[in-house]
Amino acid sequence: MTAIGRIDAIWRYPVKGMRGEEVDSVFVGFGGVMGDRVYGVIKEDGEKAFPWFTARDDEPFLLYRPRFKNDGPTIPDNLADFEGLAPGIAPLFPSAEHFAVEVETPEGDVFDIDSDDFLSHLRKRFDAPLKVHLSSGKSQVDCRPLSLFSSNTCKQLGSELDMEVDIRRFRPNLMVTWHGENDMPGFYENTLVGKRLQVGDKVVFTPLERDPRCKMVTLDPDTAAAAPKILRHISTKHEGYAGVYGAVLKEGAIKCGDEISVV
Repeated sequence: MTAIGRIDAIWRYPVKGMRGEEVDSVFVGFGGVMGDRVYGVIKEDGEKAFPWFTARDDEPFLLYRPRFKNDGPTIPDNLADFEGLAPGIAPLFPSAEHFAVEVETPEGDVFDIDSDDFLSHLRKRFDAPLKVHLSSGKSQVDCRPLSLFSSNTCKQLGSELDMEVDIRRFRPNLMVTWHGENDMPGFYENTLVGKRLQVGDKVVFTPLERDPRCKMVTLDPDTAAAAPKILRHISTKHEGYAGVYGAVLKEGAIKCGDEISVV
C-alpha cells in the first residue's frame, strides 16, 4: 500500500463540548478514541433526542479545561494479549476510576466533575437545569465515533477567508496532512468517503460522511470569541461540510507520525 498521508496530531475531549487534550498515542476502538468524551453535560429540560449542553448553548463553556486525574490511560493494559486473538476480540478497558476527571473553570477554580459543588457551579453559571452524564464506555459523540480533519483543508480555508484558521476550531480526533502538501488540495478527504483507510499498523477506518459544521467552528478555542463568517463561508462555498467522520473497522493503537494508506 502507498501512503497518502500521516497523522500530525491526535486529540480527545474528556468532557463533550469543553477543551480537548492532545496525546501522542492512543487506542482506537469501535466506539472511538479511548477516553474521548467520557463525560457530557445534559440539559434536564432539553430535547430528549439531543439533550447535550455545549458551547453552542453558551460560548464560555468552551473555556473549561477538563483533565484526567490519573493521567487518563490511552492504551489498554492487556493490548498485547488481545492482539494475539482473532480480529474483533476487544481488550478489557480500564475501570471508571482510571478516567476520573477534574475540571478547571475559566477563573481557575478546580472541581471534581462528579461533585455536588461542580453541579451547583454549572447550574448557577449557566442558569440552566444541568447534570453531568458519565458514558457507559463508548464516546458520547454526535454521530460517528472518529473524526478526521486535514491541515490541507485548514490551509485552504485560511486562504479563502484571508485569516489564520486554528484547526482546533474543528475539534477533530485526527489531524492529518496529505502527502505532497503543496499539490494536495484542501477537502481531499471528501474523496475518501466510502473507502477503507489503514492508519498505522493495525487500525482500519472508513470515512462514512462529510462532517456537517455548526456554531462550534466559529468559536476561538482560546477565547471563545465568535467569528460567524467562518460558518457562513463553509455553508456557502462548501455546502456546510468540512472534514469527515466515520467508523472503525479494525481496532488498535495509533500514534503521531503514523502513515495513512488506502486499503
